[in-house]
Amino acid sequence: MKFRLHRVLIAISLILGILCVFGYRKLMAIEVINRISYFPAETNQVLNNPFMGFVIDAKYNEAKQPFRLAYANLTWADLEPEKGKYAFDAIEKKFQFALWKQKGVSLILRVVLDYPSKTPHKDIPDWLYKEIDEKGVPYDSDYGKGFSPDYNNPVLIENHERLIQALGNRYDNDLQIAFIELGSVGHWGEWHTHNEGNSPIEFPKEDVTDLYVEHYLQNFKQKRLLMRRPHEIALNHGLGLFNDAFGSRKSTIDGFLQWYTYGYKSWLTQNDQPAMPDFWKSAPSGGEFTPDGDYLNDAHIEETLLQSKLTHVSWLGPSAPYTEPLGGRLQSNIDRFLKTIGYRFVIAKESHEKDIHAGNPLHVQLTMINRGVAPFYFAWPLELSLTDEQGAIVSQMRTIDIREWLPGEKDVTGTLSIPKNLAPGNYKVNAAILNPQTGKPEVDFANDGRRSDGRYSLGTVRVLD
Repeated sequence: MKFRLHRVLIAISLILGILCVFGYRKLMAIEVINRISYFPAETNQVLNNPFMGFVIDAKYNEAKQPFRLAYANLTWADLEPEKGKYAFDAIEKKFQFALWKQKGVSLILRVVLDYPSKTPHKDIPDWLYKEIDEKGVPYDSDYGKGFSPDYNNPVLIENHERLIQALGNRYDNDLQIAFIELGSVGHWGEWHTHNEGNSPIEFPKEDVTDLYVEHYLQNFKQKRLLMRRPHEIALNHGLGLFNDAFGSRKSTIDGFLQWYTYGYKSWLTQNDQPAMPDFWKSAPSGGEFTPDGDYLNDAHIEETLLQSKLTHVSWLGPSAPYTEPLGGRLQSNIDRFLKTIGYRFVIAKESHEKDIHAGNPLHVQLTMINRGVAPFYFAWPLELSLTDEQGAIVSQMRTIDIREWLPGEKDVTGTLSIPKNLAPGNYKVNAAILNPQTGKPEVDFANDGRRSDGRYSLGTVRVLD
């Protein structure tokens, strides 16, 4: 009797287990059936998106390739021809600020105290040259001719602090200015002086160069700042880096990449400098092509793409081939390059409820892929919206900060409110990345389905009574 009862209990347990599994599967099937997935077509086009790509010289309007960034080298002599009188209007005219603002082009600024050229000259103003008692080194070297001021001079440092304060007051809250490259020190503002041959130029010690960096840190709170190489102060303040010798394997892979991956001993100061291997995840990697090679021709393109991927570069210029004609001999390689650097966002999949009653929330999930080599560095939101058959927006919401989208795949979720009085019918789910200053979509996805307002149409949901 006990044996039979035991068998009956086992049988009942098995039946209940089967029913539970069946019920669970039925619920899962209902959930799957009540959701619909949409796989947007991916495009292979070059995207002319903000804060990445080629950087042109802001003085000239001669680019033939797409661009969204322009570069301005600001010499102290031009900035402050008379002590305390800043020639901002003249500078902005020289570098065509108004033109680039009209075209939606952002600017990169670098202050330069020493720019070698073919003729003897000074890039600091005459009044400052006199105030520092003409202390510095006039030079005629392989770099060119010019004047390297004595960076240790306290009068120079004091006036530099005042200069950067004036620049910060003028440009720190100017939305047209995207990045500040910390120049100021060394030839071309590249943080080195000519240290070879019979007449090397002494480079200042780190405690001195840190003072120049502090001037920028104190006066540019809103801007992305970049240094030429890793330094302790760059690591501590999360700065980006710029490589002005991109394209050269020796300078980029054997130099720049090694410096920030493993750290290095400065050949100028003998200081040990730290590694910054992950700097690019939160601050940009920029720079320009070294001018002594055709790095986008067939012989070099694979090496150039490798350097792009290894150094996670977002933009390069003004030494860059932006004057190459569209459709010319380098176009296919230029396109490959521009589709590699920076960010490139693809909506691989979008899903939501197939049917929903008015007044209920719509749960949207996106599978995003960043096919680029770098993230987006500004706090711009992703917008999800719902539009009716005429294209009018009936619901919208802003979701996560897109700076989290590193190269690779990421799932993104958002909940759209469906108005209680929304008429029954079919509605489109849309996605866009908004410029928070304008409230308008300003980043293109590598997908088809772009609307005239910059939003991307995805799947359809049926709203019921």
